[in-house]
Amino acid sequence: MNVAPAPTPAELARRFPKSFRFGVADSDLQVIGEDACLREEQSQPTMWGWFATQSGKVHGQASPGPGVDRYHRWEEDADLIAALGFRHYRTSISWARLMREDNSVNRAARDWYVRYFRALRERGIRVYATLYHWELPLRYSLVGGWKNRATVDDFVLHARASVEELGEYVDEFFILNEPWCSAHNSFYTGTHAPGEANLRNALIAAHHLLLAQARAFEAIREIAPAAPVGTVINYEPAFPRSETPEDLRAAQLAHEFFNGWFLDPLFLGHYPEAISRVYADSMPQFSQADLDAIRIGPQLHALGINYYLGKVIADTPESPLLYEPVRLPGESQNALGWSVCVPPVYPEGLRLGLRQIHETYGPHGLPPLAITENGYAGEDAGRVAYFGEHLRQLAAALDDGLRVSAYFAWTLMDNYEWAEGYREESRFGLVGVDREDMTRAPKPSAHWFRDLLAAHGSSRPA
Repeated sequence: MNVAPAPTPAELARRFPKSFRFGVADSDLQVIGEDACLREEQSQPTMWGWFATQSGKVHGQASPGPGVDRYHRWEEDADLIAALGFRHYRTSISWARLMREDNSVNRAARDWYVRYFRALRERGIRVYATLYHWELPLRYSLVGGWKNRATVDDFVLHARASVEELGEYVDEFFILNEPWCSAHNSFYTGTHAPGEANLRNALIAAHHLLLAQARAFEAIREIAPAAPVGTVINYEPAFPRSETPEDLRAAQLAHEFFNGWFLDPLFLGHYPEAISRVYADSMPQFSQADLDAIRIGPQLHALGINYYLGKVIADTPESPLLYEPVRLPGESQNALGWSVCVPPVYPEGLRLGLRQIHETYGPHGLPPLAITENGYAGEDAGRVAYFGEHLRQLAAALDDGLRVSAYFAWTLMDNYEWAEGYREESRFGLVGVDREDMTRAPKPSAHWFRDLLAAHGSSRPA
């Protein structure tokens, strides 16, 4: 990475207050091994199992079937998280596992989560559970998925069951993970399940996701008024290629398309105006009652931010959205080709992105932020450099007075990376996994984090 030499773990640790929470994250479907769930729990199949083998859009047609066999290795993995010094751990509760087709609770899945979460807490590890990390049961996808407003109703049942059945083992809930991906990658770019390519359908899906988020929030408040509840969005700051009015406008459109579409309704009560005009006839009409319901941002306990990269944006009149991201000389990329650092345009993408969020939504009830994902795909030396640089930026953001309470590294171990399957270039893990026998092997980046946590004092049981 084209940045200054990373500080040592001990130097970084000194820059964070003792109350700051360092953690690690994964998601159920990426690690569990769906085949085991189908076989041993009679769980519902997810849309990803079908998409992986039938769409032609997943590398090697790899499915989440094997995962990393968390289903059978849960106790070993709980020991591993503890041994690395992590005391805060974010994962998800799979809708396809916890709920049966008749919307009753799958007791076998419920009991598995109880065993796993209890084991984590016995080891002094706090559990942060996401209620939707893309584990949509296939049967919903076959009738429209998030395009279908009825999906909202059944998601609320899953949220209620998660809190009623597992709430005593969970320290904090997050409702959605990256709704931009669930809407736009699934229904506009077509790169994620179910693989459609229709802007209007993507906008309808996005609206239903936001509505589901709000209704789930209200349901949880009814069941457990004191439960800490947040949600997670992925944030990509958009930087103009130049200071021309055209590029500045293009960057604003990119921001509204990726970030504002999910944050403006949450805190401002409406969708962004400039990109809405670009959508023109593709823009659906939504009721004011829906928009009023969706505006739950100020009531959230925390807003999770998944940050991997920013983008440099250029005015492109011939593009459907009137802009395009551009590559510049000197940028650093991970193994997936993501531009993770582009000096001099955005050498500090995370710090600047956090500042943007505070400046835009701070006056409108912004809760404390948590970095809920941040990570690097590729060789491990690059991962250590990436973590060191982004934690340096995060420390600087705290020095700037920005409210950020936690940081979760993505991810605990190499796993199923959605459309990338299990290919080597898509491995984000601190821990390697042998695809033949599922043996876990901590990488140098895992030991780097262990040293950081020890220096900070975070490795002591919570």
